[in-house]
Amino acid sequence: MCNFDTLERPSLLMRITITISALCLVLLWALSPGTAYGQITGEVPLPTDSTMIFTPARPLLEEIASNSVADRAAGLDLLFSGSGWGVGGFYLQKLSETFSLFGHAAITPRRNADEVESVWYNGYIPIVANKLNRLFMFPVTVGAQYRLFSATLQETFRPFVIAGVTGTPILQTPYLQQGRFYEFFESFGHGTWHFRMGGMFGIGASFGSLGKGSFIGVNIRYYTIPFGDPGLESLAALPISNFGGVFLSLSVGSAW
Repeated sequence: MCNFDTLERPSLLMRITITISALCLVLLWALSPGTAYGQITGEVPLPTDSTMIFTPARPLLEEIASNSVADRAAGLDLLFSGSGWGVGGFYLQKLSETFSLFGHAAITPRRNADEVESVWYNGYIPIVANKLNRLFMFPVTVGAQYRLFSATLQETFRPFVIAGVTGTPILQTPYLQQGRFYEFFESFGHGTWHFRMGGMFGIGASFGSLGKGSFIGVNIRYYTIPFGDPGLESLAALPISNFGGVFLSLSVGSAW
């Protein structure tokens, strides 16, 4: 006769053992993917986002250069006076916050203000009555510029005063002499040069940034250039004894 108690006990124990073993295997399998990516000692962890944005250095360098203060400038001048239009050039060298040196050269006509073409030469060339000579002046000025109100006004508006010494070559070319009319370019072959010393002072302002780049300014200058007696005649009986006068100037150039 068989004892069923002794047969069922080993079978129950075996089932419990198998069940526990299976659970352990399932647990190990579930944990194995996480442990495969564990960090190695001493290794720098990888970033979660590998996207990196680089800003180029060139725009930053150009911005720094544009913000740096310029200490020199050069450019062209457009001049206007009672004698007409003229052109010139300038160079400015900054020595301090308020003090600069400059050089300026120009070419401009010099004449009496009432010179208008009112008669005809040989019936078809309009000419100025009683005009004897064409006169041109080439003032070359070296001087100093002093900035005003630098502590109170904005940097974009910089008023200044200027003064300098001027050496002026003067060219005299014939216009209508002894009944003969000289064409414009023809007259230069019969010209006479003179040279006189003088001075200049004025007031003006520069506009825009102090940094490197474009330069814009305006000024009013008064030249005194005494010629002495008897002077030079542009119109007959009206000699010019002082080649100075008031000049308005627009300056455009570059600063660096």
